[in-house]
Amino acid sequence: MLDSNHIKVISKSWLYGLESLKDLSLSHNDIIQIHDDAWEFCHTLSVLDLSFNKLGSINEDTFKNLAGLQKLALNNNNITYIKDKAFIHLPKLKILNLSNNKISWAIEDASGVFQGLTDLVRFYIAGNNIKTINANAFLGLRNLTLINLANNNITSIQNNAFNKVPLLKQLIMNTTSLLCDCNLKWFLEWYSLKGFKLQAICAYPEWLRGHSLASVPLKNLTCDELPKPRLVEEPDLEIMALKGENVTLSCKAMSSSSSNMMFVWKKDNVELSNSDVTVMSRTDPDGKSMETSSQLNLPHVDNSHAGKYQCVVSNSYGTTYSQKSTISVLVYPTFSKKPKNVTVQAGQKAKLECAATGEPQPEIAWHKDGGNDFPAARERRMHVPSDDIFLIMDTKPSDMGVYSCTAHNIAGTVVANVSLTIEEKPSFGKEMEDKEITAGEDLVLQCVARGLPKPTITWLKDGEPIVPTERHFFTAENQLVIIVDSIQNDSGVYECRLNNSLGDESGISKIVIKPSASIGEIISEAFDTTNMMGIIIITVVSCAILTSIIWVVIIYQTRRRMVVPPVGNELPELIDKGHTHQELGIHCPDNLSDHSSCKDSGTGDSAKRSNDDLVPEEFLMIASGDAVMNSSHIPLLHYPRSTNHDRVGGEAETSMAATARDV
Repeated sequence: MLDSNHIKVISKSWLYGLESLKDLSLSHNDIIQIHDDAWEFCHTLSVLDLSFNKLGSINEDTFKNLAGLQKLALNNNNITYIKDKAFIHLPKLKILNLSNNKISWAIEDASGVFQGLTDLVRFYIAGNNIKTINANAFLGLRNLTLINLANNNITSIQNNAFNKVPLLKQLIMNTTSLLCDCNLKWFLEWYSLKGFKLQAICAYPEWLRGHSLASVPLKNLTCDELPKPRLVEEPDLEIMALKGENVTLSCKAMSSSSSNMMFVWKKDNVELSNSDVTVMSRTDPDGKSMETSSQLNLPHVDNSHAGKYQCVVSNSYGTTYSQKSTISVLVYPTFSKKPKNVTVQAGQKAKLECAATGEPQPEIAWHKDGGNDFPAARERRMHVPSDDIFLIMDTKPSDMGVYSCTAHNIAGTVVANVSLTIEEKPSFGKEMEDKEITAGEDLVLQCVARGLPKPTITWLKDGEPIVPTERHFFTAENQLVIIVDSIQNDSGVYECRLNNSLGDESGISKIVIKPSASIGEIISEAFDTTNMMGIIIITVVSCAILTSIIWVVIIYQTRRRMVVPPVGNELPELIDKGHTHQELGIHCPDNLSDHSSCKDSGTGDSAKRSNDDLVPEEFLMIASGDAVMNSSHIPLLHYPRSTNHDRVGGEAETSMAATARDV
């Protein structure tokens, strides 16, 4: 029992070791704060009395670690704000007393404030200036058996507001301000069915003023007029404002009653005080309705203005809540750590830093040369150990470029550009080569240079700088030296020197210029293996010519030896005159019996027939040069054979064959 001890703060330090504590009374103190970890050692606590203190709010972790608590007294405090689901840490709580605080909004505009109290049986909420009971006021309290709403001037009860508590057995309510219209028909039927005895007196309409609701017939509950304020204009659901701007929230309500309407502006369920509010009212000429508007002015907003704003309008007949307007105060991104130009040697680590502030917190993004192609990322050399550090490991010339750090939030975007320079010592992209050429040929020397900054190139011959002449040319940024019409004096050691701010490098080429070849050497070269193909071609052509000459000789010799035999009847006459066959140049075969033309038979028919058949055809054959090759590849002249192969034909064939063999 620690009542009336002027305690202001509850912390775990003075509750240390109270692990068996079951009942703790702290009423009539000056408690204004409860630390989030205050109940760390009080897991067994079942009764907690915090009544008659100065608590103004209940946060999400105010009752953390009190899972076994069954009774909680918070009555007679200054509680105006309860965080959504603030009671979720009290699943076994059975009795909750919140009477005599300032939490009418929790019943009038409920939004899950009491969710989690599934075992709650008794709920005391008397004396909180409640005017309206919202349809979802008791959502989640399915085991409630008692609700105490005494000392609240309730004017309206939304449809089926108590259907969420099916086990309710006792409802305590005493009001003389009921708006007895058609919206209360359900309530009249419900509490009559339950058998509850309520002190519920009508205040409107005028002809029902002072009547008990229980005595009013259902048919008299009409909606001819709407005296309770109804909103015709509400603040926007979401407003985004740059820091320093002026923001205005508007709210407008109408009522059929001439009763003055009062506006209250809340931020995060807490009523605003000393705020800049403008109220304007207008009454219709007939005097039957009134329109009132209110404006909340927020000049030069900053982060403290961010939150949920709500307009609450009320008169003697009830209270109406507007939708909640969320104001986000945006701060344009600014760099708290601006990147700087970086120069590193190839192979070293490059570090780029960038950080920004803003509201909401800006997102940092990097780009290279205006795009997202990072060679270091593809090669897994890029690391981002934190949001404000960008590392490139084992840098290469391909990493060089302009890097952009972008800080972005919904307020805007800022960009900072920096250059990453990679320095590289001079080196050769290709080894220099030794060469040997003949005088008179052109000479090209190549020196492929690498390095950053780009190295300067100097050429020397035998230690002396090469000077451009009519035969000496430099090109490709001095990476090529061209010497035309080379001479033997161009032989020597050529050196290419590379230089930049990181160092020097040199390479050499040994050049040998041979004297040009003499006429005799040129001829001798014709017979070396490289010219063998030409010699073979000449040989083949010569053989072809020689073969043609042989053929001409064969044809010529054959024609010269051939004697044209007598034609027709001249042959017998020559024989009769005593000329022998040898004298006539006619050779007969050995078998004379088969060739009657070689006999002196006296017929002459066969001989005549044979000559008539053979001679003309023989001369055609010889004249046309019709020839073939025999099995020994010796050219032979072929003659047609007559039916009676006479001595003339046989002799001629034998003679020509012999001539061919001789040749």
